[in-house]
Amino acid sequence: MAYFNYSARDQRGTVQTGELEALDEEEVVTRLQHRGLLVTSIVPKEQRVGSGQASGGGAMRPRSKGRHMHNGIKMEDQVMLCQQMATLVGAGAPLLRSLEVVSGQVESRKLMKALEEVRKDVQGGSTFRTALSKHPQVFSQLWLNLVETGEASGHLAESLTQLSRHFESAQHLQSEAQTAMTYPAFLIGMAILVMALFVYWLIPKFATMFASMDMELPLITRIVMGVSDFCRKYVILIVGGIVGSIIMLRKYLQTDPGQWTRDLIMLRVPMFGSLFTYIQIAEFSRGLATLLESGVPLLSSLQILENSATNKLYGKAVGQIKERVKEGKSMAEPMDQTGMFPAIAVQMIQIGEEVGELSAMTGRVAKYYEERVEIFISRMTRLFEPIAIVVMGGLVLIIVLSIFMPIFKLATGTPGK
Repeated sequence: MAYFNYSARDQRGTVQTGELEALDEEEVVTRLQHRGLLVTSIVPKEQRVGSGQASGGGAMRPRSKGRHMHNGIKMEDQVMLCQQMATLVGAGAPLLRSLEVVSGQVESRKLMKALEEVRKDVQGGSTFRTALSKHPQVFSQLWLNLVETGEASGHLAESLTQLSRHFESAQHLQSEAQTAMTYPAFLIGMAILVMALFVYWLIPKFATMFASMDMELPLITRIVMGVSDFCRKYVILIVGGIVGSIIMLRKYLQTDPGQWTRDLIMLRVPMFGSLFTYIQIAEFSRGLATLLESGVPLLSSLQILENSATNKLYGKAVGQIKERVKEGKSMAEPMDQTGMFPAIAVQMIQIGEEVGELSAMTGRVAKYYEERVEIFISRMTRLFEPIAIVVMGGLVLIIVLSIFMPIFKLATGTPGK
């Protein structure tokens, strides 16, 4: 038997400390959990707190040597963090020990640094939610509300599991959107590469040959060779213009008007507009379902989703819904009035409100539109391939005709100039 000093929180968040005699730390955790306490640290009595030897409360620095680290925070980093934290806390590991373990596993330097600061704050007596709130660029309001709910109810592991599922769905949608954009971008890039090869290498060789012939070139040949000559003469201006335009566009998109313009175009661009609409509705529905299932009030949930919307037009629509709900209206009516939600989504939300199963129904709406995203991308991929082949084939045909028509003309003995 050994003695252990512990620190824990009750369901009201009050810190409780004390000493227990037990065989090991697992027995201490079990006994404290039976009392309804959330364990934050356990230190063997003979070891000094913060010495670096104590389990859960030590000052062990997360090890990054030998790991491939990146500077940003990807969606998969959030998913792994939630999964690991849920597993550790659910298995009875103290919160400090769980934070220490996951900070040694993450692959994001920014996230690792934030977790280390969170661990220090929790060790100093802060709640998990308060410690997370000091890093708003890393942990969103969704994080804070679910963690706060989990701490208050004593079911932090369940809240982290819900967060993990939410981020998994968001990551899946993000991957689907990237897949939808990557394939067309690849084909367009290949088309540009082929055209550049023709313009800067093939066409000039034939232009030199045709210049030595006493014949009138067909119109299509003169146009293609004129384009080739212009591109070769002003290549620096063309490349500079493209690069400058990209830089100016990126700066404009960082402004508030630029973001509104971008989001409006994304929803109205042919073919892809429907895809981006499905993604926004799926994100909204999945987020609302996660928050409501965790016990977050509807108005607070709508406020969080308004601030975290990835499309400003949908953020504005959610804000309008929130204001009408605040006035005592149901969700379905203002959703329909915004004009941003399809009738089927509005009807499913209305049914959910009427039967008192809003969280379950929003989850079904999210699943429905996630499936629509997958179906849309599958169909678009099959449709875009023949379209790209026709377009690229047409461009190549124009260039081939421009080259071979003078040769055919010369072979048939057509009179010259």
